[in-house]
Amino acid sequence: MAMNPMQRKANNSFLLGILITLLITGTIIGFLIYQVMNLNRQMEEQQATLTTVYVLKSNVQSGEIITNDLFTTMQVFSNTVPANAVGTNISTLSAYFLADEQGNQAYTGYKLRDPNNILTNIADGYQDGYKILSENDYNAISDADKALLTDVTTAQYIVRMNGENSENCEIQYDDNVDGYYIYVPEGGTYVKEMLETMPLIAKINLEANTVITPEMFAEGQLTSDDVRIQEYGTGVVQIPSQLMTGEYIDIRLRTPDGRDLLVVSKKEVTIPEYADGTISSNSFWVSLSEEETLMMSCAIVESYEMNGGRLYATRYVEPGMQNELTTTYVPSSEVEALIERDPNIVQEAKNALNQLIDNNRDLVRPGIENATNHEDAADNVTDKTEQEITSLQEEREQYVESLGY
Repeated sequence: MAMNPMQRKANNSFLLGILITLLITGTIIGFLIYQVMNLNRQMEEQQATLTTVYVLKSNVQSGEIITNDLFTTMQVFSNTVPANAVGTNISTLSAYFLADEQGNQAYTGYKLRDPNNILTNIADGYQDGYKILSENDYNAISDADKALLTDVTTAQYIVRMNGENSENCEIQYDDNVDGYYIYVPEGGTYVKEMLETMPLIAKINLEANTVITPEMFAEGQLTSDDVRIQEYGTGVVQIPSQLMTGEYIDIRLRTPDGRDLLVVSKKEVTIPEYADGTISSNSFWVSLSEEETLMMSCAIVESYEMNGGRLYATRYVEPGMQNELTTTYVPSSEVEALIERDPNIVQEAKNALNQLIDNNRDLVRPGIENATNHEDAADNVTDKTEQEITSLQEEREQYVESLGY
């Protein structure tokens, strides 16, 4: 049957609509396919940029000893990782993980009381009324059960055998020898065993999954209450011309009679930075204990009083491998008197400085006294200050300028 014009027009419009719909649908499908392919390509490209880094498994508090079990690896996109992040090679840090003479590494454990005896399924036994759990065992406990535990703290332990049973030996710090130790079972009693490696200490509070960089940690003992940041001018302490933030120095006093005395050892340097991004060529910061601050104050005065005396800094070559040295400078009797009358000096600093004075004054002081007891001593203070301000900073300033700040 022949179509009339109106039917033919309607039929053509219907077919045209279907064709347009197909074209639009095809275009959309093609666009979606392109987008999916593009997304897959981007994902493949990003997958190729994945890199493995070390991150923290749990939160760490400032001043806490870092043990190997606190680290784990994670794959992240390389463009989100700091350039100095610790990657698959952790050897730069592993040398500082505390270990005993048998090579057993320290681990961070949870020390707690279990008054309701809810931890019967965990093998570790009690020690002095406390239960010692590894991080994995502690994290496996439900939040409801954790709420029933008391006196929960973290500490560092090394596992040693006591007969057929293992025992968690808590790591302690000995101020007298500036080192860490454990008491280990031996022949029915306990023997003090020193740990030779100086551990890593967290400088700041760190959250779980933080990408690790070496600058987050410091080698040494826990920071004591009397440690403060001290600022010294480069005219007071002569420093290497190219010294930069993060490097380590010894500060030494060279006397006119040829002796070279160590005042403070292995201090990390911070170069102050101004608001406009430039760095100072005239000063530096170091963290010192009260004892070390008193040592420096006395050494500065005596270096100015001497004819030919010099207070200067030497830079470490491999600070990660080089240990701090024993100081050889002995302060004057005036500093000893200051310690006795200053109530703000902690007892630990008093004992350390007094012991150093008692042990070494007769060996060291006579040479210094001979060098400083002369009629020109007072004038040298003014003269040397002016000379150092105008001359010793020139090379330092030239180096800072060369950096483009």
